[in-house]
Amino acid sequence: LNLVQQYYVDPVDTKKLINGAIKGMLDELDPHTNYLPKEIYKEFENETSDKFGGLGVEITLQNGVLTVISPIEDTPAWKAGILAGDKIVSVDGDSTKGLSLAEASQKMRGKNGTKVKLGIYRDGFDEPKIFEVLRADVQIKSVKYTDMGDGLGYFRLTSFIETSFGELSKSLTEHQKKYKEIKGIILDLRQNPGGLLDQAVKISDLFINEGAIVSTVG
Repeated sequence: LNLVQQYYVDPVDTKKLINGAIKGMLDELDPHTNYLPKEIYKEFENETSDKFGGLGVEITLQNGVLTVISPIEDTPAWKAGILAGDKIVSVDGDSTKGLSLAEASQKMRGKNGTKVKLGIYRDGFDEPKIFEVLRADVQIKSVKYTDMGDGLGYFRLTSFIETSFGELSKSLTEHQKKYKEIKGIILDLRQNPGGLLDQAVKISDLFINEGAIVSTVG
């Protein structure tokens, strides 16, 4: 840092250099360890609430490529035709190569009612195609319940957000009241991208009588 400050041809932003150094260091660990600057962390906290402005798409990095895990049902991304497995190669003409998940998420967010152009590559495409998605408030219902009859219930858990435990507990209670007992359930976690650890632990605790659910080693 001292050498760059002393010898680089142009003035440098020290904060930007330090953030870049920390980001690069953590990138060497594993795909799930990220450095979140203050402003990006604030955006992340918004996305784990039950309502936030954006596109309604869950993303991950697969082999360094920004990839859609799942569009959330009835959201702008869903309505625009974005599919699970789509690779997002550009946002408003800018390449997503080298972006972290947090950085990519921030680029896709914006003022409600504005459009963002996503360059999408999909199996069967000869080249990426542009999908226009209208930003809007995204209301997430993380638990979807279907009564299968005869005491059986189907519960689809789409993500772990701050309301997930409460939603699932309420649905289970309603199902139990209806049938006096729960004969069996299907808990569908397919294409669930994860989310808040405390919610995952509370939900696991509904079904596990004893023993440690999760432990942290530092």
